[in-house]
Amino acid sequence: MKSIALFSFLVSALAGAQQPDTPTAISPPPPPSATTSAPEEPLPPPSAPPLVQPAPPAVGPAESSGARTVRYSRYSAGPGGLMLAFTEVISGIVSGSMIGATDNDDSSDEKDTKSFTTAMLGGLTLGTAGTLYQYFVPVERNESFLIAGGAITGFAAGIAIANSEDLSSKDRGLLSLVTTQAGVISVLAATTGGGDVSSGDTALVGMTSLYALTLTALVQNIHDRQSPGDISYLPTALAPAFGMALGGLLTLPLELEPSRVFQLTLLPLGVGSAMLWLGSSLADGTTVPVTALAGIVATFGLTLLLTSDPGVPVERDNLRRASFQAMPVPVVMAAGRDNGSLAAGPGLFVLF
Repeated sequence: MKSIALFSFLVSALAGAQQPDTPTAISPPPPPSATTSAPEEPLPPPSAPPLVQPAPPAVGPAESSGARTVRYSRYSAGPGGLMLAFTEVISGIVSGSMIGATDNDDSSDEKDTKSFTTAMLGGLTLGTAGTLYQYFVPVERNESFLIAGGAITGFAAGIAIANSEDLSSKDRGLLSLVTTQAGVISVLAATTGGGDVSSGDTALVGMTSLYALTLTALVQNIHDRQSPGDISYLPTALAPAFGMALGGLLTLPLELEPSRVFQLTLLPLGVGSAMLWLGSSLADGTTVPVTALAGIVATFGLTLLLTSDPGVPVERDNLRRASFQAMPVPVVMAAGRDNGSLAAGPGLFVLF
């Protein structure tokens, strides 16, 4: 039995050695079962934050124009309000002191007390009125300068009228108060509601007022020298107020640069002042004011011509202007028999 088992073992071993080597078959992986999870899908990109929707328009009554006004400060609706309030305070103090100093039999102490009391009451009353006005109504900067000028010219006109009519101190104070406030109110009425006055228009009004005062004073001096007698300064005192009114009318068709207005004012009046000072030390009579008046008029005409707008220059014009320069100057020269006296007049200095 042992021999038979050994023989069968050898036969099976030889049979296995004679068979060629065959690769071992690899069984394929089992198909995925239904329970296998599906591949994960990519996450969606983060969404942008939602835009902030504007608030719906307010539904209600329309805002008034006064509520939309942007205030200049807590105390004033415009930058020129302080000047208006200051002008009104000074006007009330000056006119009130004049009203209090009445012509009566009171002692000097009583007059001083009444003058002080009315001055404080006038300054407080007009100052409060001006402060309240500039709080609710915007007063611009250039407008406030014109208001101060109107108050000064109105005060001068009132004093001149009172002196010419020989009024009492009380009536003089009342008249000056009325004319001063008339100057302030007229400027406010002419400039309110249209924005600020331009610098050129402000300078033009000041120039016409100053020229009116200067020319009227010279003409009146000439008249007084020709016919000696009582001198009345009423026309000279009223001239600045009429000059401001004329300047306000000229601002409608004209629009000048402030620099040109400055030249038109400084040069002619400077030449006239020099001639007046020089002539007063060398001559007498009407020659001095006539010479000064002629110098002012001639210099104003030359300055007006030489400062006019030449338009857009070209290259040829630039070369010509670089080689030609002209400037009005006063001229003093010998005159009279044997050159024993001096004469002054306007001249033109030319450089080319």
